[in-house]
Amino acid sequence: MGKPTKMPVAMKSMKSKGVQKSKASKDSKAKSSKTKVKAVDTKAAKIGKGTLRQALQARMKTASGRNDLDYSEGSAASHAVATAVSVQNRAGYPVKLQQGAVDPAEWRTAKGEKIEVDFNRVAWLPDAWGQGIKVTKPISRSTGGKGGTLTMFVSPDGKTAYFHKPKVEKYEGRKLTRKEGFNGQVRLAKLQAEQTIELARAEMKQMCAGGNGASGADPDEEFFKLLSKAERKFLPKKEEFHFCVVSARRATEVEGVKDIFTVQTHLVLAGITPTWYVDSESLGDYQALGLNAVVGGKLTPSRNKALDDAKKLNKICVQLSDDISSWEYRHGPRASEKTDDAVNQAWNNARRYVVGPVAAARWIIAMMRASPEQPKLGGVYPLGSCARTFAGDEFGFKHFIIGDFFVVDHGSAVRFDETMTLKEDYDFCCSHIKAHGAVMRCNRMTLTVKHYSNSGGAVDNRDKKGKQEQANIEILHRKWPGTFRANPKRENEVIMRWRGIISDDDEIISTGHGLVAKTSKKDARSTQRVRKTIDKKAKQGGA
Repeated sequence: MGKPTKMPVAMKSMKSKGVQKSKASKDSKAKSSKTKVKAVDTKAAKIGKGTLRQALQARMKTASGRNDLDYSEGSAASHAVATAVSVQNRAGYPVKLQQGAVDPAEWRTAKGEKIEVDFNRVAWLPDAWGQGIKVTKPISRSTGGKGGTLTMFVSPDGKTAYFHKPKVEKYEGRKLTRKEGFNGQVRLAKLQAEQTIELARAEMKQMCAGGNGASGADPDEEFFKLLSKAERKFLPKKEEFHFCVVSARRATEVEGVKDIFTVQTHLVLAGITPTWYVDSESLGDYQALGLNAVVGGKLTPSRNKALDDAKKLNKICVQLSDDISSWEYRHGPRASEKTDDAVNQAWNNARRYVVGPVAAARWIIAMMRASPEQPKLGGVYPLGSCARTFAGDEFGFKHFIIGDFFVVDHGSAVRFDETMTLKEDYDFCCSHIKAHGAVMRCNRMTLTVKHYSNSGGAVDNRDKKGKQEQANIEILHRKWPGTFRANPKRENEVIMRWRGIISDDDEIISTGHGLVAKTSKKDARSTQRVRKTIDKKAKQGGA
């Protein structure tokens, strides 16, 4: 197929989504050409994988001189990070830059218009191609609004650009599929993971400077100030941990790769190289991504191998799911009363710490070792929001520890029941309470994590009829009679209530995610001892 040397310019006839729709009123056009409207965010926007791209587009629109566009300027942090990222570290940069090609920093249209290297990349784009963004010029049908930019696909030599996939396919002489773009998507996942974490840190610093009570993610010392001097003595070094990610069959799909690199990047940026425990069929796929992957087997055998490996290394075992995107801690006084309004207000007023997995694990272990209960298993609250826990204590000692993120300290011989294919974390928690008298759940620490919808991993053990769920629930009933009951609101889910601690004057301190967590007077007194330091610091304003 012949390769054109000029970029096709067909602005008058184009009907793509990037081109403004026609407008009937000339008066409205005249008005819009005189008025520049910017929707400025007054609150910190939710950080997403498209935030830096939006910041780039806003900068381009501002520089264009067009005053008919309505767009968000974004935050100062997003602009700073977007500006600091080099073009080589944007996903639109060619995966394989052709020798003699035009430098992507100098991309231009046939008319000499600047093309910026994009932060995004479509799934079908071949490795040698690049993706960019250009600002459009107003035409007779321009309506202003939120448009003003177009995505462009730049040829391997950097001299030709197109707006549409069919033109790229004509240039290549073949149909393009996701297979051609997989390497680009892997690179996109790596870059977005790094940049999203960097942006989150920058946003938190900005919020903290603004005085709204947030704290930056990178200075772990700020978070560790919540520990008393005595508790800090129990704070382990990061080298004392064995970080293990249990995964399977997620390294060949784009969404799975994105999740994988988000977790990997969190750990690598903290100076940790995790071990990925996968099934034998997936090993090559995970290693091809550059991960330190080993065969663990199915779900519970992988978990046990991770525990055994940590013991051989004489390290604390930390196990993570492969789809966690963030860790958060809320620090503040308890609610004045146990109403929804009161607990929500207490949660909203609490100081928010965005932490990483390494800082979270170190903090949990320090609190476990400082506790008179001396638990060997610690974890986080199982819901995305811990607002309801502000009616009760910061810690639970007879409570469910979710398998998405937990730590196991030295001295625990408890292992997962390998006859279980689901709900293994319920059984593991009960076994720890039986063996060591307590666990420690940090009720103010939460995760942002996907559930149920991911392909691969534990979700593949579920079936539409719930037979696997019911089979594992039967194991729980047999091993822990009286501890579990059916959740009346969620099919194939259970409610855990540890045996022997229920009395008439027990206090309900957390509910949700199929849990009803209660504590006896004895356990409440233990919780009060652990909580003294944090309550005191909360009243003093945190640090």
